[in-house]
Amino acid sequence: MILLLFDIDKTLIDRSECHHRAFSHAFQEVFQVNTDIDIINYHGKTDPQITCEVLKKEGLDENLIKKKLDEFKEILSSYFILNVKDDHIMVLEGVRDLLTELESQGILLGLITGNLESIARAKLKQVDLDKYFKLGGFGSDNYHRPYLVSTALKRASRKYNFSPDNSPAFVIGDTPRDIKAGLENKTGTIGVSTGIYSPRELKDAGADFVLESLQYKKEFMGFIKSR
Repeated sequence: MILLLFDIDKTLIDRSECHHRAFSHAFQEVFQVNTDIDIINYHGKTDPQITCEVLKKEGLDENLIKKKLDEFKEILSSYFILNVKDDHIMVLEGVRDLLTELESQGILLGLITGNLESIARAKLKQVDLDKYFKLGGFGSDNYHRPYLVSTALKRASRKYNFSPDNSPAFVIGDTPRDIKAGLENKTGTIGVSTGIYSPRELKDAGADFVLESLQYKKEFMGFIKSR
């Protein structure tokens, strides 16, 4: 059995404007702060991590942030789920074809995303990709991305008897943080330069294999079958 753990944003789909608006809405609603996640480099970070970094940059007290973080996540998720139907999410080139091929070959597919699980599921459902993914590690599981990989591996073990000691697992993502999270958990790593990072930056982060996009299905399949 092969397990593939995909990042979502800039790996499977393009940027979700609704997700960005949900952050701005929740910052205002919960903390009365008019701000946006674009004031930090949020790529590859979890939703709770993004929240804390933005609010600290705006000068808010860390104890106040922690106290209201659960409320913030509820508002963030509620706004997104209510408004995602109006979002124009674009599936990146080659993704549908690749996922269909992987599923047809019985490869176990999961997610590794900083999105809260409710947001991740709603986002993928909007573009009919949710049906491919059986499990995952999400921003609602933990603040730190490497923990999301270990969580997904444990879920695969419990639900599908997957053993990372006997079967290959791969993390696929567009940021060095995706790659490093995989490396910390001793998985294979595949970088895709469909985000803001170049192939060289992903390779320098330790990626075992780098593609310009997931449209290169033959090369992708050849790599995972060779491990």
